[in-house]
Amino acid sequence: MSTTRTMGISVTDVDTTAQLPLGFLYREPASSDNEGEKVWIYVFNDEASTAFAAGNVIARDAATTTYDGILAAASSPGSRVIGVAQHAIAAGSYGFIQRQGIAEVKAGTGTIDVNEGIVVDTTDAGTAMEFGSIAEAMDGTSTEHGVSGPFGWATENANATALATCMIDCRG
Repeated sequence: MSTTRTMGISVTDVDTTAQLPLGFLYREPASSDNEGEKVWIYVFNDEASTAFAAGNVIARDAATTTYDGILAAASSPGSRVIGVAQHAIAAGSYGFIQRQGIAEVKAGTGTIDVNEGIVVDTTDAGTAMEFGSIAEAMDGTSTEHGVSGPFGWATENANATALATCMIDCRG
């Protein structure tokens, strides 16, 4: 599977110089893995010294109007989540994070439970936790954890610090 196509770089390329405009979306077509299309977004890691790692939940830096990303602060609303890193992106570097589709998401202190919505963890920055049933997540009736706005749902369970395969749909 080629991820270079017409944009000139791969979704795994990381650089200290911008290679594309921030917010550039790349749609990776469905392939033989039968997981459907994946959408990637080009961002800047605006952390002072922390690299994004695979599975980290990335939110928009509130101090900017561009796609400068930071580890999502504990209890950040789902509407602020830009996407989830699928590989390392050093602080001060540019790269793609996944915005939509099947992705690996890192669980925080709260676990990720199969068939439940996922939100930013209430304790650990850059991680996720279960929200409630898919029905509650979709109709907005859950008040679990005092947060709202799931950014995806889990297809498997994961304990703290483990990765879970999830379907994400980030809009931040």
